[in-house]
Amino acid sequence: MKKMIVILKSILIILLLQTFAMADSYKIVVMPFDKLNKGSSEELDTLKVGISETLSGALSTVDNFIIIDSNRVKRHLLESMQFKQTVGADDTADLQKLRTLTKDKLDGDYIIYGNFMKIGTQIQLTAKFMNVSSGKILKAASVHGAYPNDIFTLQEQLARKLTDSISGAPTDNRQNSIKDYTNSTGNYTAYQYYIKGRIEQTQYDVKNYPTAIAYYKKALQYDSNYALAWAGMAEVNALWGYQIKYANGDWKPYLSKAIDEGEKAVKYGDKLYQTHRALSMAYLNNSNFKMARQTIDDAYKLNRQDAETLQIKAQLENYGYKEMGKDGTASNRYILEALRINPELIIARWSLAHSYSTIGKKDDALREYKRILQVNPKHAPALHGIALIYYNQSNYPLSEEYALRTVEADPRTAQHHYTLALAYYKQNKWNQTLESCRNAIRENSQYEKAMILVGQTYYNMKKYNDSVDALKKALRVNPRSDKAYNEIAIAYYQLQDYRNAEKNSKLAVQYNSKNAINYYNLGLAYFKQKEYNDAISAFSSAVKLDPNYQSAWYTMGSCYWYMKQFDKAYENYNRVLQINPNHSEAKKWRDDSYQKMNKNGGGGQDRDRTTDNGSVWR
Repeated sequence: MKKMIVILKSILIILLLQTFAMADSYKIVVMPFDKLNKGSSEELDTLKVGISETLSGALSTVDNFIIIDSNRVKRHLLESMQFKQTVGADDTADLQKLRTLTKDKLDGDYIIYGNFMKIGTQIQLTAKFMNVSSGKILKAASVHGAYPNDIFTLQEQLARKLTDSISGAPTDNRQNSIKDYTNSTGNYTAYQYYIKGRIEQTQYDVKNYPTAIAYYKKALQYDSNYALAWAGMAEVNALWGYQIKYANGDWKPYLSKAIDEGEKAVKYGDKLYQTHRALSMAYLNNSNFKMARQTIDDAYKLNRQDAETLQIKAQLENYGYKEMGKDGTASNRYILEALRINPELIIARWSLAHSYSTIGKKDDALREYKRILQVNPKHAPALHGIALIYYNQSNYPLSEEYALRTVEADPRTAQHHYTLALAYYKQNKWNQTLESCRNAIRENSQYEKAMILVGQTYYNMKKYNDSVDALKKALRVNPRSDKAYNEIAIAYYQLQDYRNAEKNSKLAVQYNSKNAINYYNLGLAYFKQKEYNDAISAFSSAVKLDPNYQSAWYTMGSCYWYMKQFDKAYENYNRVLQINPNHSEAKKWRDDSYQKMNKNGGGGQDRDRTTDNGSVWR
């Protein structure tokens, strides 16, 4: 019986091992193909990348195939060693270097490389499938046919032959998946424009998005049913629109287009995970989470090892980024899996960094943002994230440094200029602050915060009339801005125009009755006009909202002192000292009030109260 149990256990272990072996993932590097034709030809040069891009897309539809991102291949292989762009000629030294770098830099298991040769109206594609560890060629495949009419069929045939090298004969479903990708268009010109658009899109940089869109549009002019081109359009507009949304710009036109384009992508290519992923991203960035979850699940069923799909699933587990940075959550597991598959997927790395920042793990956020900069030193969202973290840590010189780099990388986003202005403002660099605010307003004529900062800057420069004028511009954008009214009141206060200070403070209170500062500055305006009862009412509202508002308690005590209500003055000054025992003025006037209380009255004007001018608060 014991022998039988041992045998059964052994069989079970073998079955489990076989199951795990079947579930292995294979990381594959697809190199650009070598053009054997001599001379320059834009059409054939595009085909070098086009064949590898198509093979990558087609092979990514196969279960357990992880295709290494082409940008990583370029960065770590093509730009890291001194060999030809491709290795179709089987240069032994180059291949050895390529194997070493593939293992060390990309943790790749296999390399696909090859070449093509066009002769007249015919073209031949040749590819080899190499095991990185052993250097053994597992499969050599060659296909030929008419150019350009057969190019899509030839790439499909090549992909299926290479797939057999690892997985054995593919199922019909796998064959169809490959065919769906390679034959998503029958128009060669549309295909070439799509490849160019894809190259621009995968930079994940806002400066590349207009060019990507232009190429995709050209592809669709030649084939209006090209599912992958519609998917590319949807993803770019979704990414671009979200970045504009994050920067408080006019994002709606981009994101509404993204949904329309994503729906067309799925309509023309419902068997491609890329189309469902694109539509999900569009829904996600439009905050339509129900439809986003439905469509990303469709993509996930078609490909469970696509890093971009996993990144979207991570976001949808807890939109708002409050779970992604927490160990063990579903969102965290998805994002870490995405980054395991592609450690340099910028949108996944940015999502994780933004999550860390959102939940207060600033050091972790800085680490992730800086890892993005190792991939793309001019990635504006990462640079901006770093600038904001340093600003919130009161490290204004470093905030300025990264904000400057952000503006250099993306000068068309108003918020980037505004963040730079804030860093300047905190360092009392008034002229630079004004210049950066004007740049922000140039990019967004409705940028209320930038207009208010202009007013605050003029105030600090003691140009109070200019401050009022700047703040009134902000009110044209938002007539209900309590912040603008409050700042105008402060400027009028310095101009000793207390009636206008009162008027604007009342409006600040009207539009925001939950802000203690608004009541405090209203109280100061009444105080300077010796309307003490009204001042006390305003100060009482301030301390009700903020019981530790020591300046409100102090100036309210001064109101009572001038009204000769020394017992109440004593109470208010004493409250200040409970909050701040080192407040020397409160101690002095508390003691004075105590003496006058014991004298049963006394002139409230018999001492110099020059310290009662009050201080305005923002």
